[in-house]
Amino acid sequence: MSVRPCAPYTRPCTHRTARRALLPALLLAFALPCAAQAQPRSAEAAARTERAPRLSLAASAYREVAQDRVTVTLYAERESAQPAAGQAQVSALLAPVIAQLKTHADLEVQSSGYRTDPVWQQSRVVGWRTRGAIRLSGQPSEAFNRLVGELATKLEVESVAYWLSRPAQLAVERELITEAIAAFRAKADTATKALGFRTYAVRAVSVDGAGPNRPEPVPRVMMSRAAAAESAPVPLPGAEGKTTVSVTVNGDVALEP
Repeated sequence: MSVRPCAPYTRPCTHRTARRALLPALLLAFALPCAAQAQPRSAEAAARTERAPRLSLAASAYREVAQDRVTVTLYAERESAQPAAGQAQVSALLAPVIAQLKTHADLEVQSSGYRTDPVWQQSRVVGWRTRGAIRLSGQPSEAFNRLVGELATKLEVESVAYWLSRPAQLAVERELITEAIAAFRAKADTATKALGFRTYAVRAVSVDGAGPNRPEPVPRVMMSRAAAAESAPVPLPGAEGKTTVSVTVNGDVALEP
């Protein structure tokens, strides 16, 4: 008697097994048409947005703020027969003042020009005029005014200028950005409805700050240094006033029916 090997067992192919085998193929078959449809729809929506009417708008927000800095320019001037003599006299006047001001950590001190020019008379040089200046900046206060009054007994006061510092300007601009954007949205909403459209979509926008320009120094008429030295120092009179800071929002919106 011969023994034949058994054939390997094969699981019968039932309907459930067939359906499981076909499931990935069916899902893929359905997914491909859906993806193909989604792309044209997305492209069509983008095309509609591009064809939509555009509206350009601008809105601003403003605020009056107190100027928080003051700059005073002081100078010394001397005439002499030789340039070196006048330069030595001017330097002798400026050096101790600069050294005194450097002890004030809350003040900014810098040179503001130093020059020697010939003095002409009847087409010939009869002498030399030397002039040196320093610029002093700080926060407006009674102490600052008293200091300038004291310095005016040693130097001449050329000009005084009040202005808004950069940190203070940026702080105000940050607060105004929200107000300017709200004004832009309100204007866009009003214009959209007035033109007969349902809503709008922002397509481009820019935010610009317009801080105050630094003012030109205002000349101050002061008594001469010799006259001031004979009397007690007089504090610098001054009032800082206010300046305007603004933020403007510019943009384009697409009008949608």
